[in-house]
Amino acid sequence: MPALFATFLLLALALAGAIAFSTERSRRPLKWLLLLALLFAWGSLGLAVKQIVSRTGSTLVTPGGVQQPHLIEQAAREGWMLAISLGGPALLATALGWLSLKATRPRKR
Repeated sequence: MPALFATFLLLALALAGAIAFSTERSRRPLKWLLLLALLFAWGSLGLAVKQIVSRTGSTLVTPGGVQQPHLIEQAAREGWMLAISLGGPALLATALGWLSLKATRPRKR
């Protein structure tokens, strides 16, 4: 899943750059592709975080974890750190995509 997230993130960044330098005619399909790439990037981010947390949560929370609540807190903290570290680039790609869409919007006179 992290590889899928990175692929959609890279695709969204490439499409944001392509929109900025494309002609008016080719801009419309590129905008829809950008929105789809961002949607899939955020979806794969959620799935990647879920997969990684479930995989590492079993090693952090032992069968006796009920008697050790600090291990559950540690697993939750690790999940938040993972979401922040992967969410930062996703937010950046989303902001760049939004800026490219806003910059290429036709001006009203």
